Amino acid sequence: MADPEWLVNGDPEQVVAALDGAVGREEAAAAAVYRASGHLHRESGAQLRRQVLALDAARYGHRELARGIAAVAVGGDTGDPWVVQWATGTGLDSRLRYALPAPATVGAVATVVVADRGLAVAGCEDGTLHWWDLATGRKLGSAAVGDSGAAAAGDSGAVRALVTTVLDGRPVAVTAHSGGSVRVWALVAGEGGGEPVVLYPGEGGSWINSLATVPIEGRPVVVGGSVDGRVRVWDPAAPAGRGELLSIRTGTVRALATAVVDGRPVVVTGHGWGTVRRWDLLTGREFGAGSDPVGESHARTDPSSDPGPGPDADFDADSDIADGGGRQCATMEINAMTHVVATDPAFESPLAVSANAYETCIRDLATGEQVGEPGPGFVEAAAVSVLRGRPVALLAGSGGPVHVWDLSASRHLRPPLIGHRGTVRAAATAVVKDRHFAVTGGDDESVRVWDLDGERDERVGSGAGRRPAGHTGPVHRVTTAVVDGRSVIVTGAEDGTVRVWDLDGGEQLGEPLAGHTAAVSQVTVATVEGRPVLLTRDRTRTVRVLDLTTREELHGRSTQEYSSSFIDFFGAVEDRFVAVTWEGRVWDLTASAWIGVQPKQRCALALESLAGRHVILTGCAGEPVHLWDMVTGDRIGPSFVGLTGRVRAGAAGMLDGRPVVAAGGDDGTARVWDATTGRQIGAYAFPADVRGLAVTPDGRLVVAFGTDITVLAHRVRR
Repeated sequence: MADPEWLVNGDPEQVVAALDGAVGREEAAAAAVYRASGHLHRESGAQLRRQVLALDAARYGHRELARGIAAVAVGGDTGDPWVVQWATGTGLDSRLRYALPAPATVGAVATVVVADRGLAVAGCEDGTLHWWDLATGRKLGSAAVGDSGAAAAGDSGAVRALVTTVLDGRPVAVTAHSGGSVRVWALVAGEGGGEPVVLYPGEGGSWINSLATVPIEGRPVVVGGSVDGRVRVWDPAAPAGRGELLSIRTGTVRALATAVVDGRPVVVTGHGWGTVRRWDLLTGREFGAGSDPVGESHARTDPSSDPGPGPDADFDADSDIADGGGRQCATMEINAMTHVVATDPAFESPLAVSANAYETCIRDLATGEQVGEPGPGFVEAAAVSVLRGRPVALLAGSGGPVHVWDLSASRHLRPPLIGHRGTVRAAATAVVKDRHFAVTGGDDESVRVWDLDGERDERVGSGAGRRPAGHTGPVHRVTTAVVDGRSVIVTGAEDGTVRVWDLDGGEQLGEPLAGHTAAVSQVTVATVEGRPVLLTRDRTRTVRVLDLTTREELHGRSTQEYSSSFIDFFGAVEDRFVAVTWEGRVWDLTASAWIGVQPKQRCALALESLAGRHVILTGCAGEPVHLWDMVTGDRIGPSFVGLTGRVRAGAAGMLDGRPVVAAGGDDGTARVWDATTGRQIGAYAFPADVRGLAVTPDGRLVVAFGTDITVLAHRVRR
């Protein structure tokens, strides 16, 4: 399994199927390397797979494996011209089984298990539904709102909520859409998913914003929370239009979950003021209340008998909580809405998790009382399960890490799950053949499947060699410098830190440079008065100027002109700092004057010194990359083509005695061209967007992608 040629040239389906059979440290390490970017391996050819596998092996610290992979012959090609020297491994987690691509932001995920086969299901902002095999990661099917005339009138399509259940031994998904409708989809193999059954048409603007399922009298029912102040209960197996069983007047529901408490089905609802309430789904009554909840609850046998919401339908019951019924998660902000509620889908845990904008609360479902102290805030999604006998919650939010929280002790049970490169919007759990899985999805347009029984890195990192850690957020800027005769890389990232790395060994030099309280957006090094000077700026436009040798801040410099909102990045011209706008105009910060001529293409990427000339590199989405003379504004050389999507980073330098241009962006590739002829002389694929590039004086390429950086060396073919 650790044979580089098999990993590169083997059929991805066969390789993935064999990974669970890894034995020993070497095979476990190879399995983790393959899974790190497994979603790319399935869809790509062997040449691209060779590049990504070599990079991921270096990210894990397995440099020998990386070199072996890079040397594998692919279709007569005896090796890639670019070799990974080293890479950081911040964005890796050996518990990741699959990173499954989605076409848009993933707003909801769910799991369903039938006959020891688990499915992961995702609903996206573009109105599509997708499902995969949890064990193998194989795509099984998808459906679109507009397919087969399924779109309801006025439905824009985005999937706002999603649950799964089993009907007659077959898995189904129930979706709530932005236009208000609720539909039932058969999770069959293939595209289209069959014709959906409309449970609820979303009449009168009373759209559903949350869904859950629970068994009642042996049959699964679907529970939905609506903006019209009602919780509705449907039978998903009933004929279209006749499935509503119960309607409970609760006040506006922001989130809900279901459970079984003392043998009775319960729905837990989240409201404004941090309020969480519990309702008996057999009677429609609120737990702890002395009377019926606000308004009436009624069972439905005939849709025509529903009197509809009364004149006070928009009334939020949180402002008049029935005695003993509502429990608040205390907060200083009276507008904090409980937007997340989660319970154990297997009903093994009598606990619920709720979250508002500031904190997370754990509650005993039998009593409604809060358990322990509030947890962290900024949670966008949660899921509750039982792991090795302990109740746990997945808490996901901004930044990407998913926390595995021990609900019985209010502390982390496992290190956070690392890998998402954006806010995580949805989380779910499943148990398949006694293995615990987590499924997450979010803004980075991916669905990730995790093995919660695994131990982070312990099998794959021990004895594997150096695996440099790094930033905890996306790396936006990268540059190179020489400090005390040593070649270094300087990086700035979303986590607000600036770090300095040894270019040859990969070690981080000293502690991160502190001082910024927001994402670092600019990093520039110039030689000023004979010493290397670092200029950094963050998104609040706070500017710091430091001596890179002593790491002391240089005072006496005005920062007023450094903080202009028109500055896109900084550069150096004849040992002076200059500012460059998005249009490519250059402002001399010492003389306080515009210099040079604005290029004819906008989207400036870099200001470089190349072959004795100061040049501006530009590149816009859908357009070629170009070089321009800063002094005259004339274009230099040919167009550089090949990138698709947004171009985020660019650089110019010398390689084997010839001038070259490098650029990368949202298509996950970095490309290098001969600046004189425009011929592409190299390209490398990455498992994340390329956000920063630098060409070192000796012709190596430094690339920032996701939360990591890597150094590529060019190998001259004989």
